Amino acid sequence: MALALSGCLQSAGPSGSPAPVPSPTAPTVEPSPSGRPPPARDDPGFLITCFYPDGSEVGTFTRLEEAWASTNYVRIESCDAAVADPARFELSPEEQAVAEVAATDLPDEDPTELYLQALAACVRLSPEELASEPTSLLEATVELCAEAPHAGLIQEELSARPGNR
Repeated sequence: MALALSGCLQSAGPSGSPAPVPSPTAPTVEPSPSGRPPPARDDPGFLITCFYPDGSEVGTFTRLEEAWASTNYVRIESCDAAVADPARFELSPEEQAVAEVAATDLPDEDPTELYLQALAACVRLSPEELASEPTSLLEATVELCAEAPHAGLIQEELSARPGNR
């Protein structure tokens, strides 16, 4: 899940498609269901690169809100997330809690990688991804971004799974 680009979709270019431009804002994530947002980071934090169904890149975002507001949001098939500066990164206690939820079904995975998977899933999941993701990763995604545009679909998927009611 390594990324090399950092920018966000903002304005339409000459061809009418969004043009990636660097984002001067620090990343944020939606508040958890407890209503307490995670502490703001001083560094760029995360890069979320999203893709169309054909595998071509929609763009790279530094905040969930940027991805959700993208004019191409409904065409996003999937996303990958990465840490902008791995040498200076450590999960915050709130991020660690999300990773622990995801680890229930994936105990051997790296906590940072689990958090990044949940962060990427916060943007959008294809129907195939939604059906195939481990339950604990979907639960972590809902915990991380209960206000995501597709959070209701994730909740429906979780409710339909055996043992979840």
